Formats: sequence, C-alpha cells, structure tokens
Amino acid sequence: MGEVSDDPYRIHHLYDLEYAAHDEDIDWYVDRARAARGPVLELGCGTGRLTLPIARAGVSVLGVDRAPDMLAGLSTKLQHGPAAVRQRVRIQQADYTDLSIDGRFAGVLWPFNALHHCTGPAQVASMLDRITGWLAPGARLSLDCYLPDRTLYDRDPAQRFEFRTFVDPRSGETLTSWEQGWWDEAAMTHHVQYVYEHLGGRQERTRLALRMYELPTLRALLADAGFALLREAQDFEGTPLGPRPLKWVAVALPR
Repeated sequence: MGEVSDDPYRIHHLYDLEYAAHDEDIDWYVDRARAARGPVLELGCGTGRLTLPIARAGVSVLGVDRAPDMLAGLSTKLQHGPAAVRQRVRIQQADYTDLSIDGRFAGVLWPFNALHHCTGPAQVASMLDRITGWLAPGARLSLDCYLPDRTLYDRDPAQRFEFRTFVDPRSGETLTSWEQGWWDEAAMTHHVQYVYEHLGGRQERTRLALRMYELPTLRALLADAGFALLREAQDFEGTPLGPRPLKWVAVALPR
C-alpha cells in the first residue's frame, strides 16, 4: 500500500508542500519579533516558514526543532539565501520539552500550534516554567493554538477530506493528497492522517496526534505559571474572542 510513518516531520518536502500556502500568521510573528528588540527564540521552527521572514526582517533568531529532516530543509534554504539572513539564524536540534540553552531572549515564540505536542496540562505547565527562564526581564511569550472543534471531530473517520494536488519537488510528478481524522474524547486528542498518493498508487502517509486544551485550561495554566495575559484574539487580525472561538492567539508577560 505504501509507506506509513507516525512522524509527520520525517520528510520536509511533504511538510513544505502541505503548508506552502499557510501565511496568515507570518506578519503577526514578524511583528512580535521586531517588537522584542533583540534576539528571539522560536520553539518548533520546522523548515523555517516563520524563521526566515523573521531573519529577513532583521531579527536574530534561534530556531529549535526536534526533527533532523526539518532542520536539514531549513539549512538548505539558508544556504541558498542571502548571507545577512543566514548570519541571523542559529539552529538547535532538540525536543523543546527537554531543551537546554544558555542565556535569555528578548522574546519567545511558540507558534503554529506547537503547544499541541505537549502531552497534557502538566507538560504545558512545565514548558511555561522553562519559558519563564528563557525570557529576559520584560520579554514576552507569543503563541497560538487551536481550540477544540467538535464539529470537525464529528467527521466520519472513514471518509476522505481536504483533497488537494501538489507537484512533488523530489520527482516533479503530481501527488494527490487528502486527510482523515478521528477524535478521542477521553484523551482530548485529535488524530489526523495525511495521505499523499503518487500516480502509480504508491502512498506516503503521516500522522499527527494533537492534544487539545479548552480555553479556560490554557488561561489557568498561564496564570499558575505567573504569566499575565496582555492580549488574546481568535485570529491574527486581532478579532476579539467570540463565544466559541476555534483559535487562540495570545501574548503573555511573566509577572
């Protein structure tokens, strides 16, 4: 049938295809990085979708990611880019939940739903304690994540959704892509499978398990870790939170 991997970050070419058009958060994070007025730390930098625009904006950034192939993709992009941008980017391979770094930063970015890789509230709390130690006095944490969407979770897990076609940069051939997903209410986890089918029928599949959190839980975790919420919105345009938001975009400051 094809190759199955539980690691969606094993093949950076597929990752870049999947998120090539996702740019709604770029300006927001670039603005947050500029406002920091100093070097920033990006947790879960991937192949540099945010890292590179931040560096192009003149900000020095340390990008951390656990996936070697993601960082290989970022390194390739840096090698083919301007020297000035390359000099502003440092890379460290590490799981951010077990990250050891020296020094403090003018800002910490926890972007693109990376919080969902935490296995539960205890790990989020541990991360917030770590982030406090990485922030210079007066520095801020900027983050975004999904909020539970049970309409999405009601989809039939046997059905295929989000059909798309891509041109595979490895071969030049057309790939057909779709998603399937299922929800584990007891574990508060949204499982998503991405399938990429080649012309001959061969498939490459990756899976995500996203631990979801209700908004009151997230707010309480920040407060318990000693953070004050400076702003929160339901999108990157600053729209105030509605009665049932599906996205949380926030900036917080240690008290």
